[in-house]
Amino acid sequence: MEIMKVFKFVILLIIVLLASCGSSDTTTNDAKEEVAVCSCPSCTIYLQPYGDFSEEEATKLVNVLKTNFNKFLDGYWTFKVLPARELPKQAFVDGYNKYEALAILKDLKTHFNPHNDEVYIGLTHKDICKDIHGYEHYGIVGLSYMPGTVCVVSDRRLSDKSMVWKPVLHEFMHAFYGAKHCPNDDRHCFMVDAKGHGNFGVQNTLCDSCRR
Repeated sequence: MEIMKVFKFVILLIIVLLASCGSSDTTTNDAKEEVAVCSCPSCTIYLQPYGDFSEEEATKLVNVLKTNFNKFLDGYWTFKVLPARELPKQAFVDGYNKYEALAILKDLKTHFNPHNDEVYIGLTHKDICKDIHGYEHYGIVGLSYMPGTVCVVSDRRLSDKSMVWKPVLHEFMHAFYGAKHCPNDDRHCFMVDAKGHGNFGVQNTLCDSCRR
């Protein structure tokens, strides 16, 4: 009888130990999963329509941005459309009918004072410019602080306005990730330097270097 009691006790002890090990493994796996999920960045992206760029247009753009941000970037992205505002008067370049992009960035930064987990993107139909490539008031499609929390994008120079999400993604990556222009100079990569030629029609991916 004593042998049987000892035998039953040993069996019971083995069952308890196995159950304990199983529970420990499950907890470890859950912890690993949680860490993996939390390692992805998150950001609230505010779209600020300027002038005649309407809130309705910005709202439609949100759907396109959601699709492509989730497709090409790892993270959790929340998009919000702000009420339209007038472009800052101090940004207007008299005689050129353009708006200084840097002045718009300063307007966004000053007005909203964004946190690090926020990016404000100004949207306009007006021509924007920057002193670059040896020219004053050179027409550009977008500009951002790099890294930073504000960007501005204009669709004025896009032959196909539906592609505006591409320069938006480009400027967002400059700001949020501090990403530089494509080191491979890959014409198909969203991060390629336009160099005055906005070939957005052939840009359809992030090269391996820019994806990393």
